Amino acid sequence: MEQLNLITNFLRIKDKNITITDEYDMGTHLELHGHLDYTAPKCPSCKGLMAKYDFQKASKIPYLETAGYPLLIRLRKRRFKCKDCGKMAVAETPLVKKNHQISVAVNQKIAQLLIENQAMKHIAHRLSISTSSVMRKLNEFKFETDWNNLPEVMSWDEYAFKKGKMSFIAQDFNSLNVITILDGRTQATIRNHFLRYPRKVRNRVKVITMDMFSPYYQLAKQLFPNAKIVLDRFHIVQHLSRAMNRVRIQIMNQFDRKSQEYRALKRYWKLIQQDSRKLSDKRVYRPMFRMHLTNKEILEKLLSFSEELRQHYELYQLLLFHF
Repeated sequence: MEQLNLITNFLRIKDKNITITDEYDMGTHLELHGHLDYTAPKCPSCKGLMAKYDFQKASKIPYLETAGYPLLIRLRKRRFKCKDCGKMAVAETPLVKKNHQISVAVNQKIAQLLIENQAMKHIAHRLSISTSSVMRKLNEFKFETDWNNLPEVMSWDEYAFKKGKMSFIAQDFNSLNVITILDGRTQATIRNHFLRYPRKVRNRVKVITMDMFSPYYQLAKQLFPNAKIVLDRFHIVQHLSRAMNRVRIQIMNQFDRKSQEYRALKRYWKLIQQDSRKLSDKRVYRPMFRMHLTNKEILEKLLSFSEELRQHYELYQLLLFHF
């Protein structure tokens, strides 16, 4: 189970309330099955106490292509019922907007491809969605920017727009609506765009979230003097994970490729990347070690191969705990 949930990190699914339970290769596409569940919220109608009720029928949510295959997420969402007024509510997630079926990531990709002047049929085929879905997104797309409005909380990020080229995207952090997609990520391009907003509009922005290594920190402070710059937790954890993986590979390559140390570090790399608090205690037979072991016991064997690996791992886990 814990290895299945690692998939959410690699797919950049940030919602910790989503649990992946199964993965299937359907031949024509890949499927992930999971559920969305969290503590019962207050009733949106009477503000009374709600209780967990049941799960909805699984929603079919198209996601970005993975390993050359279309990916479909079948997600069962928790339903809640108010103890006072009886009103029902359904769990919500940033993965997909309320009352929508297509994931936010796919909607963003549609917008990118439309800007790139790709044909709607080509976009639909590439993303394994209907042409009408692309047309609806085109109708939603704002070709004329409202220069008198900006959200109080924005998120800035970069993405691969064309092969070998990165571009810039700004979003409303709360609604996930795209504010702008710029064909380029230079500071001059971003500065020229946001300077078209009046100063009084830019002064209303209170928070901007961005990658911890973003080159835009000083630029954001100049353009939005009243905004606080907040590091995106997801990016911090992602950088930590990549650094830990580089250390593992470096140490793994010190061993002979036919050795148990090399094969174990390569086979069980996910256990090193995982939050140690989520490791399973279930004992399963492991052919590589020819004995029944829990994931925690396997991890201890991996760390015993190298004191350097152990030291980096302990630091990595300490930082994960704080983030």
